[in-house]
Amino acid sequence: MAKARIAQGGPRQPRPALPGAGSGGSGRGGPVGYLRGVWEELKKVVWPARDELLRMTGIVIATVIIFAALVGGADYLLSLGVKQAVTQQVNNSTPAPAATTAPVATSAPAATAAPTVSP
Repeated sequence: MAKARIAQGGPRQPRPALPGAGSGGSGRGGPVGYLRGVWEELKKVVWPARDELLRMTGIVIATVIIFAALVGGADYLLSLGVKQAVTQQVNNSTPAPAATTAPVATSAPAATAAPTVSP
């Protein structure tokens, strides 16, 4: 069993409680208080200007297109390699058909009459 480490310098002081932190997790008044807090935080956000927003959006779209092309190209090349390897393996493992002098004639089974049941 592991031994518990004891901090040097005596016991720690408890941390002060954060303002608005209730014991039930509801904080400052349930869902309405939560939404008010969210709204207050959104007011503090510095939103980008239109030109900066368009520039950043263009960068994201270009990056997605580039990575999609890279992943798609790698997938295509790997699928060609796997297809080639499987085709070679099947061709190498399939034995060549044995040469026969003449095909063997098979006859159809003779038709038999269905048994009759007497009363």
